[in-house]
Amino acid sequence: MSMRPSTPEDQLKIELEKATSLNQLILDSVAEGIYGIDLQANVIFWNKAAEQLTGFSITDFEYENLHDLIHHTDKEGKHVPLTDCPVYHALNTGESLLVEDDIFWRKDGTSFPVEYTIKPMIEDGQNVGTVITFRDVTEKRKTEQLLEEWEKLSLVGQMSAGIAHEIRNPITSLKGFVQLLHQSKDFKAEYFQIMDAEFNRIETIIKELLMFSKPQKANFCERDVKDIMRHVVLLMDPQAMMKNIQLKTVWDHTDAVVSCLDHQLKQVFINLIKNAMEAIVSDGEVVIRIDQDEEDVTIKVSDNGPGMSPEMIAKIGEPFFSTKESGTGLGMMVTKNIIQNNHHGSFHVESEVDKGTTFTIRLPKEFERQLR
Repeated sequence: MSMRPSTPEDQLKIELEKATSLNQLILDSVAEGIYGIDLQANVIFWNKAAEQLTGFSITDFEYENLHDLIHHTDKEGKHVPLTDCPVYHALNTGESLLVEDDIFWRKDGTSFPVEYTIKPMIEDGQNVGTVITFRDVTEKRKTEQLLEEWEKLSLVGQMSAGIAHEIRNPITSLKGFVQLLHQSKDFKAEYFQIMDAEFNRIETIIKELLMFSKPQKANFCERDVKDIMRHVVLLMDPQAMMKNIQLKTVWDHTDAVVSCLDHQLKQVFINLIKNAMEAIVSDGEVVIRIDQDEEDVTIKVSDNGPGMSPEMIAKIGEPFFSTKESGTGLGMMVTKNIIQNNHHGSFHVESEVDKGTTFTIRLPKEFERQLR
């Protein structure tokens, strides 16, 4: 029996089959799941990892689309309409996207956390579909959670050591004076003055720790930052006059309204101005500037005190680090917590030795109004 000679069409078919087989072999060698979909959202290729991770085979996509099977809810369990899906958006715009925190659903009804990228498929300069590459990040999330717990334990350890050290010192002094009083039986006013100062220090440490840790009721309201600052400046002005320090305010007459816990912002402004005044030996100036743009309000508190080195700046906000001899460092820790965690703002320090220090706070005008 004679063999029919192969035609160019036969050769092309063989080459295409080889290329398809090679491409599938490459796809199946990848650990991440891969789905390719066309502009009609039909799955046109996939790999073994995608089947293993989701449990869905290609036949499952004959009657239902990819979105309805693996991505119909978000990680909170809320339904995600097709039009809100990042894949749908990328498919229509031809954009590339990276999604780092989402979930996909398996065929057995369970879900798993995923990271995935979406990249367009381009043929002859035209967008013909998109490729989704995803991976299960369950173990990664567990590792991150474990590291976060270790960091919390480490912070608790550091805080405990600092608290023990800061409270032990005045208690040691108090014990010494009690023994002196017991032995001498004589009333000495200076002993009681020193003891009273040590009790006050312990009380200050406890108050600042409670302010940092005590949950606050999230009664956010719309307030003009300038009104809050005017009240604080009026409150601090007598202390400034006693040290011959001028409190200078620089801002225009427009309202600078933010969503905030006004009592907490008041505490922040008091902390910053008090800190600036204490940095000045005498005859100084504290300048308070407030500016704003469409998204943020910026508050700057500057002093012409001795300034700080880069090493000192790096430690600002750490518990029990202070540039003042009698400082606890907790005031700045409380300030950073209020701005960064409670108000989703930013806190920045600029300083130069012998040239003064500037604390800069940026507060968003709008954000999700809840304490994290």
